[in-house]
Amino acid sequence: MNKLWKDFQRLSVDCYTHMISNNPDRTVWNQAFDTLVGAIKGERDKNPDFGKEFYQVDETTDFEYGVEDWLLDYLDELGAGGLHEKRCQVCDTIIGLFAWKEQSPADFMFEKSSALSAMGRADEAVALCEKWYQDEPESQLSAAALIYARINAEDYAGAEQIVEKYVSKGDKCTDDTELVYRAAVRLYEAKGDEKTAEQMKKTLEKYDDEIERELMEEFEELPFCDGFGDFFDEDFDDEDFDDEDFDDEDFEDEDSEDEDFDVLPFQ
Repeated sequence: MNKLWKDFQRLSVDCYTHMISNNPDRTVWNQAFDTLVGAIKGERDKNPDFGKEFYQVDETTDFEYGVEDWLLDYLDELGAGGLHEKRCQVCDTIIGLFAWKEQSPADFMFEKSSALSAMGRADEAVALCEKWYQDEPESQLSAAALIYARINAEDYAGAEQIVEKYVSKGDKCTDDTELVYRAAVRLYEAKGDEKTAEQMKKTLEKYDDEIERELMEEFEELPFCDGFGDFFDEDFDDEDFDDEDFDDEDFEDEDSEDEDFDVLPFQ
């Protein structure tokens, strides 16, 4: 791997330091992105087949740099800062950098459409999402993106047309319709139909509760949970831990010096 990967790793750490400190300066994020693109292109100079598909970049680098997660965080930062033009540019760069034959650029398409709408370029967002929806009609994310784009363009009838292809007011929310349900809530709120919006919110709440319950059940079935509660239910007598049974000398190592314990590895 070329030196730029190490530079990206260092800069990405700085990015998260800025995020934690609520530093509004996104310069380091932009530097890290330019470095990342340079690293990928540098690898391709040596091996044209390097990371043809987006997911292959993380796989080839043994997930050492967390490229996908970092990029999505970067786009979130740009959005939070109102830097929507830059957001569009980043999405265009990433979409143009990979083949996308084995994977869809869905996340970046969604981000770009959202950025366009945020800049008041609603017609462009709608056109982008309509083409995307035509190319990937089975994608729930493309459907949700088109709904949001039409809402922002105040085409409520067009947005509702997409919603009704996926759900009706009495349907149960599932993994396959969750994103559309969330977009539908936004639609009916925008239309002023609070009754339908509330119905769909309640359906989403039931879905969220079911997911949470399933996660808790899966957690309880994990091997390390077996007998965990029993351990704390046992009665312990103070006599079991009589100080006389333990002496500080039992924990002393004659060959150890005090200075060896000045700095612990987790400090």
